[in-house]
Amino acid sequence: MNYSELHEQLYHGSNVSFSVIDLTKSVPFKDFGRGFYMTTNKLQAEKFARLKAKRIQTSRGYVEVFYINNVEDLIIKQFDSADEEWFNFVLSNRGYGTFATNKKQYNFDIVTGPIANDAVGLVLNQFIAGAYGDSVSAESRSTAIRLLLTQKLHNQVFFGTEKAVSRLVFSEVYDVYTD
Repeated sequence: MNYSELHEQLYHGSNVSFSVIDLTKSVPFKDFGRGFYMTTNKLQAEKFARLKAKRIQTSRGYVEVFYINNVEDLIIKQFDSADEEWFNFVLSNRGYGTFATNKKQYNFDIVTGPIANDAVGLVLNQFIAGAYGDSVSAESRSTAIRLLLTQKLHNQVFFGTEKAVSRLVFSEVYDVYTD
């Protein structure tokens, strides 16, 4: 695969300024697992930085910029679209693995792909509860996938291992301000 997004600048929106990534500070049960998330879309990272700053009631967020070197020996998974495989992966990482039709365990260094919208928890809980029909039915799964998508977000690039993080090279950090 090409992994073209790994040859671009990568951005991380935050409410703190840093230049060294510490995976132990990562939050579990995210779309692609516990790890460090970035995007190739500068405006998306700025949006996340502003959102995170507002959550802690401060007027300033930060965007960290990184480049990546040498991905040839890393285990990389690329989701080109929010399809059934992507949905099973998100279900598993969000703690709903028993509802995934593919029970395969994943161990990737880097994962790239679409971002589910901010209603992930609500949609997955409704899916599990059967609000869209039987959780093994194609219709129920298709409904959940459609509800998880958003047109406003670009992509996410997940770094899940120290090996992957060690390939990131810090470039700069800059401030963004809330409105």
